[in-house]
Amino acid sequence: MNTRAQLDEEIARMFYTGGLPFNLARNPHYHRAFSFVATHNIPGYVPPSYNKLRTTLLQQEKNNVEKLLQPIKATWQEKGLTIMCDGWSDPTRKPLINFMATFGNRPMFLKAVNYFGEVKDKFFIANLMKEVIDEVGHQNMVQIITDNTAN
Repeated sequence: MNTRAQLDEEIARMFYTGGLPFNLARNPHYHRAFSFVATHNIPGYVPPSYNKLRTTLLQQEKNNVEKLLQPIKATWQEKGLTIMCDGWSDPTRKPLINFMATFGNRPMFLKAVNYFGEVKDKFFIANLMKEVIDEVGHQNMVQIITDNTAN
């Protein structure tokens, strides 16, 4: 792998795993720090831009994570899985429903749905569950568990 691309990926992972805002890429200290490193180790290297972090590199990392999850997802056909959901509110009080898959002792986040303005009844929850089951693709192998906030 090209050294510059590898450094771009490492910096992107720092942002993603650290929960750093993409605006940090506009911070002059961000540029000074990496410019210093680049002049000592990789002459002329320019850190990834705001747009590259939020588009190309984010998509590359998303693809990388999906690739890492494929061996786990491949076991679902043979061993099955359980889909769970629960409701909660984020820090801004938006109502969310989280969907997780579990298989053995391995939980995996599937998605979160903002249901602001929706009636949280059995029909709404059932339709969301059907969507998740379709996304997982193993309708006959899924056990569904919900908590009492989703009733």
